[in-house]
Amino acid sequence: MRKLIYITAFMKLLSCSNQDSVIENQEIFVDQGISLYADENPNNDVMMQAFWWDSYSDLKLSNFSSYYEFIQSHIINLSNSYIDLIWLPPPSEGEGMGYHPRRLFNFTSEHGSEQELKDLISLIKSRKMHAMADLVLNHRIGSLTWTDFTEPIWSCNSICIDDESSTDPNAFGTEPCGDLDEGMSWGGARDLNHKSEEVQLGLKEYLLRLKDIGFDSWRYDFVKGFPAKYVGEYNKSTDYYFSVGEFWDGNLNSIKQWIDKTEKTVSEIITKKSAAFDFTLKYKLKDALVNKNYTVLEKDHSLSSLDGYGNRSITFLDNHDTGCINRTDCDNVYSKNLNLIASGYAYILTHPGIPMVWGYHYFFSDPSENLKTQINELIKIRKQKGINALSKTEIIELKNGSSGFYVAEIDGKILVKIGEGLYTVDNSWSELLKGENYIIYSK
Repeated sequence: MRKLIYITAFMKLLSCSNQDSVIENQEIFVDQGISLYADENPNNDVMMQAFWWDSYSDLKLSNFSSYYEFIQSHIINLSNSYIDLIWLPPPSEGEGMGYHPRRLFNFTSEHGSEQELKDLISLIKSRKMHAMADLVLNHRIGSLTWTDFTEPIWSCNSICIDDESSTDPNAFGTEPCGDLDEGMSWGGARDLNHKSEEVQLGLKEYLLRLKDIGFDSWRYDFVKGFPAKYVGEYNKSTDYYFSVGEFWDGNLNSIKQWIDKTEKTVSEIITKKSAAFDFTLKYKLKDALVNKNYTVLEKDHSLSSLDGYGNRSITFLDNHDTGCINRTDCDNVYSKNLNLIASGYAYILTHPGIPMVWGYHYFFSDPSENLKTQINELIKIRKQKGINALSKTEIIELKNGSSGFYVAEIDGKILVKIGEGLYTVDNSWSELLKGENYIIYSK
């Protein structure tokens, strides 16, 4: 049984400018061995993407035998920091990060051995958290040729007939003979024919094997490559906790339509819709924070702000594809300015949606900037105040420019001010947490 100790604390949090930020006279939870807020309602969750591009080969992990061992060393601290859902990289053997999977049923990869993966997930579950597998179901690569699939073995019908392996002069292997691709094509790997029964059965078996390892949640990669209905079908085949699709698009209506199409009706039972990453919010937050164009955050500006879709929205700042580490082909706005990152987290961790913390921000930001500490305090505020995916936002004032700001009240419990401009609150609000470009108030 969990033990909760309530204490009154006066805590100082250094902002990015080394100014004191204060949480005072607040009830703080002290964990006595297990995640305090673990429950079976994803609406209350905070998610972490626990990897970054080439994390398996990052020299920062040189003291560990594998990426899995590195993450395992952080799990207890993550549960104590109220993280509920851990997104891990593609688990199957394949090229590099695993986004070109080769042998689906082989769970020893560049990230570590199958046993290390099992040990990691076992620890995650023991802390009452959930493990999310990164599912690359749109495409595969062959074992020796372009098209020879092993573990499991699939026929030529498993590959879309219009895949580039049917026309590329460098292709070698069996000629694809499946149906036409129903979505966007993917170069460099074979586009799978989801109309094929052998593909459907094979992928359902794959999810069941991942369940046996301990995964209970799914992140679907590149869902523009195949119809959303298949996500509903694959979800239906497993007793899962949560699913989210990477529908990489800034158009809010397009994301919403994809979510709606993941709904699956079976024997008059309607399965729950998948969630999607809120790319619309990512781009609007960038505009607001970088260009000080705060009016883009007006009502219904993103998936998370739409009635009924907050619990189908994963809000985030960066991920393995967009975040800059040693890459140049990425959105480097957040990566170059930790003040902006902190302000972005001040937004997503106090607003509707299911917020996602990017592991690279959390593990490797400059300690002098206190980003990790700020993220922890923001999560703590979210949990203590009961802010969740379906919380209600009342926008108080928006003002653009260098003296501008965004001010909103969340569930009548906290007031969030983001931006450099001065804003005066009434006496019913007291300062709870302050960063370089944000302030959180509480009643």
